[in-house]
Amino acid sequence: MSSSIPVPPSRLRRPLWIATAVVVVVLLAVGFVVVRDRLGRCDGMDDVRVNAAGECVGISAGGSDFDQEALSAVVERVRQANAEVEKGEYVSVAVFLPMTPSRTSIITPEWVVDQVEGARLAQVRHNRSGVTPKVRLLLANPGGDMAHWREVVDEIDARRRTEDHLVAVTGIGLSLENARQAIGRLTDAKIPVIASTITADDIRFDGLLLPAPTNSRQAAAAAKQAKNFPDTSALMVVDTNREDLYPRTLADAFTKQYEDGQHVVVEQEQQYDSLLGSVDNAFGQMMPNICATGTGLVYFAGRGRDLVLLVAKLKDRACADKPIRIFTGDDVTAAQLTAMDLRSNSMRNVEIYYTEVASSHAWVVDRDNPLEETRKFRSAAVEGFLGRPLVFDDIPSFDAGRIMGYDAVLTATSAIKGAAGKDGGLVDSAQVMQTVKLLNLENAVYGASGELSYGNDGRARHKVVPLMRVTAEGRSQYVALDSEPTP
Repeated sequence: MSSSIPVPPSRLRRPLWIATAVVVVVLLAVGFVVVRDRLGRCDGMDDVRVNAAGECVGISAGGSDFDQEALSAVVERVRQANAEVEKGEYVSVAVFLPMTPSRTSIITPEWVVDQVEGARLAQVRHNRSGVTPKVRLLLANPGGDMAHWREVVDEIDARRRTEDHLVAVTGIGLSLENARQAIGRLTDAKIPVIASTITADDIRFDGLLLPAPTNSRQAAAAAKQAKNFPDTSALMVVDTNREDLYPRTLADAFTKQYEDGQHVVVEQEQQYDSLLGSVDNAFGQMMPNICATGTGLVYFAGRGRDLVLLVAKLKDRACADKPIRIFTGDDVTAAQLTAMDLRSNSMRNVEIYYTEVASSHAWVVDRDNPLEETRKFRSAAVEGFLGRPLVFDDIPSFDAGRIMGYDAVLTATSAIKGAAGKDGGLVDSAQVMQTVKLLNLENAVYGASGELSYGNDGRARHKVVPLMRVTAEGRSQYVALDSEPTP
């Protein structure tokens, strides 16, 4: 009869069990972190993350549309354009825009699409020209009101030292306090900024270029046109929102340009604060004052979304027989134009004019000018934007944001080309920062919005300003082109 001999437990069994448990815990922890990271990204693509408000904020090379269906098509085109330059040496330009506007934003999804598409067109033109280094676009979203500009600017700064080789920032587009602070941080880091549609005169930084005509420039053009009408005084309607730099600078600029020995701005401004809400009610309270004043000329210093509300209130004014001409700046979108219904009897005496930062309709001014060097719009520049020969009898209508988004990136690529020199090698942001200061005189950039000769203050000198009129059907009609005399 045999008896079983007990086998003592292995001395390795406990350490092996512990080691296995540790590995499992580590793998679970890593998996949790990875899953949480992926879930924290808007669509699991690129470095675009969901913030507490549910916005998709961050930077994408075309892999994320920031959960904005309206952007999907243009973002896909950017992704494809970027894919064409992934082999070989390239640098990156960030298009920094509020890409997630809300219903109450001063911008629209269509505005964002136009800015991005313009930027892409300039990127494609540069990359197909044979000039090196080639350029990739990074889409940078600081949130609908740019509230998250700090973290996005930090990421932009970091990407200078990665394979992205980021060298410049374009876009921004809005004269907001958040935009001013973002520009300050970027230029302090020696990253040049070409702000597509910023017009406020008091946003100035070393390394900031403004290709769009400033508020002063637009106000001068509006004042000149306003003086063609019989009224010799103008009533100011102005937004006092302290977070928005655009309205006050526009109001001050128009006042300075309009007032002379024969023309004055009415002392009592009609003010509203868009931050407080109830803007339509405030405009309703203004109607008796607009009717009672001795002038039919109104200068509106505010955003296009608010102009739509003001125009709507004019339908109920008691003085429907009094002619009223409203002048304003460039912050008017196609959708807002459509919302301004001027066809009713109560609106028959209302005219609306606005200055624009750019207009494809303005290209007709050069129709009979055979000399390329004296054209307001160089044929090669316009055809580069169009991607085909310019036919004056068939000029498509483009939103100004697309033209200025194009010209901003065109400026950036011109600076990159100058920094790279004949060798065409990689450059850094400091080298491009040095070059942007020299894009003037013989080195001026010729864009779809006209000549871009940047002064030492960063502003494009002698920019032409289109004057537009809103038709009864809510369309934009080109009226005239104002150009400064060249000294």
